Formats: sequence, structure tokens, C-alpha cells
Amino acid sequence: MATKLAEKTAPEAADREVGAFTTLIDNDRTRITHWVLKPGQQTGWHLHDFDYVTLQQSEGTLFLEHADGSERTIEYVPGTAASISAPVEHNAMNIGDVDIVVTEIEYKI
Repeated sequence: MATKLAEKTAPEAADREVGAFTTLIDNDRTRITHWVLKPGQQTGWHLHDFDYVTLQQSEGTLFLEHADGSERTIEYVPGTAASISAPVEHNAMNIGDVDIVVTEIEYKI
């Protein structure tokens, strides 16, 4: 996954559990991370240093808070994807009532 910002997560989001993630591939070109966020869980603050794509594999409602203070909510639709340009510093929280399943593909080149 992107660079974890534990020093930021601790004071700003310590009351929320961090969801489960598995790094599937991490080489010199690509990092692929699979996430499962149960209701109420978060990713923790992190920085995406590289452009990335998300592949949404479930329904759900994801709340994003960004380092610049902006916020937005995303309604997940299975089988859809989004492309995001780096850098992005944010925390994502599952504010719905179903598990959110998503795969991130980061392009290091």
C-alpha cells in the first residue's frame, strides 16, 4: 500500500480500527494491494506517491478525508474502476453497513 502515516493516524483517527490489507505484488514497477474494510474501519492516513487505479469489487459507502481538509463520499459499485493522479494524502473510512472490497494498483514508473 501507499506510504503509511502512522504519526498522523494515531492522534487524528486512533478511535477507528484499521481494515485488513494484503500486498499482492510489490516490485520496482507496480504495487498491488487488496483491501477489506468492515463497517467502521479505516485505511489510516497514508500518502500515495504514485498514480494508481482502484478496482471496486463490492458495494459500500467510503468516506474520504484529505490532507487539505476536503472531504467526499464515494458509493462503490462492483466492477467499476477509478484512476487517481498522485500525490494523494488521505484517510478512507467505511461508513456503510457492508464490507468494502477494493484492489489498488499503483504504478511506480
